[in-house]
Amino acid sequence: MGQYYKDIKQLYEIYGYFMKKILTDPKVGPKLAKSGLIIKWIYTDPDGEITIDLKNPPKEQGYFGTFYLGPCGLKEDVWSKQSADHSHRFWHGLENPVASVTRGKIKQGGKITAMLKMLPLVRPMFQFFPQALKDLGYENLIISREKT
Repeated sequence: MGQYYKDIKQLYEIYGYFMKKILTDPKVGPKLAKSGLIIKWIYTDPDGEITIDLKNPPKEQGYFGTFYLGPCGLKEDVWSKQSADHSHRFWHGLENPVASVTRGKIKQGGKITAMLKMLPLVRPMFQFFPQALKDLGYENLIISREKT
């Protein structure tokens, strides 16, 4: 198991809350929806996957997209595979996505250029992840810049 998550259930709890926050945010959500992509993140240690559907109409009112925790039947436009620990550091703003790909820490496939166009949307989302951890009572998983 990795450094931050005891199991996939905990990862899904945290990322589910995080996805809910970004997909209902009135500033970030519409910008994400404009991409029109289906994105799949594949995680290791613990093993799991999360898919975000920004192509089809959201299933819930007030959302700008739909997310799925675990395998789903949607065919992704782009996928990204990485360790859950790497993703955890990334959502704290501590990992450079382009450098991570070139170093082999992240593997990607599909419409990579479309995914790269979304990079400017990522920085505003960095505030949501530590807040999600705090809201869920996982302050011990928040990474401060001093700890890195």
